[in-house]
Amino acid sequence: MGIKVGRIVEEFVFKSLIDHEIEIEIHGHKKDLACKIKAVEEDVITMEVVRGEADKIQEGEDIRVFVFFQNNYHTFDSTVLEKSENLLKISHPEGVYKNPERKHERIRLQKPIEVSFILKGKKVELNFPKSSRFFYVGEPEIPEDFDFSTIPELLKSFREKMSAIVSDHRITMFRDKIPTSYEEKVMAAMGKILWLPSTEEDFPFIDPFPEERIITKRELVKYEESFETPAHIIISKLENLIFTKQKNKIFSEAYCPIIYNEYLIGYIYLANKDEKKEKISSELLDYVYQFSQILSYSLKRHDYFSTQTGEEHRYDAQIIDISASGLLFTYPSGDLIKDLVLHTDLNLTIKFADRTMVVGSRVRRKFGDKGQTYFGVQFLKIEPDDFRYIFEMLYGRPYTTKEEDKWEGGAPPPPLDLFGE
Repeated sequence: MGIKVGRIVEEFVFKSLIDHEIEIEIHGHKKDLACKIKAVEEDVITMEVVRGEADKIQEGEDIRVFVFFQNNYHTFDSTVLEKSENLLKISHPEGVYKNPERKHERIRLQKPIEVSFILKGKKVELNFPKSSRFFYVGEPEIPEDFDFSTIPELLKSFREKMSAIVSDHRITMFRDKIPTSYEEKVMAAMGKILWLPSTEEDFPFIDPFPEERIITKRELVKYEESFETPAHIIISKLENLIFTKQKNKIFSEAYCPIIYNEYLIGYIYLANKDEKKEKISSELLDYVYQFSQILSYSLKRHDYFSTQTGEEHRYDAQIIDISASGLLFTYPSGDLIKDLVLHTDLNLTIKFADRTMVVGSRVRRKFGDKGQTYFGVQFLKIEPDDFRYIFEMLYGRPYTTKEEDKWEGGAPPPPLDLFGE
């Protein structure tokens, strides 16, 4: 949504808009107006309509306000309290946000729209997080230095070898657990190795493996962008992540996922600390990656995974708001909190008054409030005709190629120059 400005800055913005008679844009349901603010009180803002059809705005209608001021786009949500001829009185916003960074503006719908989805019974009974990559668990080649007879012997062989190479190593399993650290969440999202060759440098810009095993710096940035994180926050977050590792005396580090079919069942952690200031090499990563496949197959072979065929369950949910690229829905808190985890992919059936569509989506946000759970989903796979229908239905105008270069409120895409390009 952007960065919330402080109270003092907010007062300065409103005063400047009045003093300089700066036009602002009002977006209602399928309607756009241009206005000038005349007065700002504690609870009410009075404005004059200077362009557009004011009679189409209704009292009680939710609106979105956009303004370009001092080289920054600002926005806030409000409600129309009163209207008379060319004057509008709207509620004072709870907050003003600078530099909105959503691709498409979210719209609260006047008429309810049905959305439903089906969760199928999991093949894996345990609550493993889902990975974005699928790894078929077949029988791999077993190096001679591994004892494959039992799981304990296999782990013992690996640990003995790692003890001679790195200063710290461990294997963490996600049986009945969920990813909590940043590194674990990134692995769950991408299903690839998170590798920091040296804390004196940066995350790798290029994957040295042809089949894409490594999470690159660019992919970390895209991961953060998927949560609408502002560009400067992304830079700071990744720099702080490396700095924290330096403070913990870590010189080189790697997290290698252990994948069983579509599930991240655990990971292998390697680190060299200050007493062993050596980079974890790509050759070592290749060895650990192969071991992760061997371990996954061995766990399957020794019945680590119990399976069952679960019944399908249909959920009907209430949409809070929707854009051309995603929506927010709510459902009473219950089993769905456990079953529908972040990064889960599902097909949403969205039923409009005159059209029903199925949209491939991914859960990006999840939070609870007063007995309800809220899920923010991003559209991943939508038919072009369905996309154009949603766009025109929400914004009251046809989609054109000009929209590709605009973000909500007409703002340009946020600048992002992390690679010196």
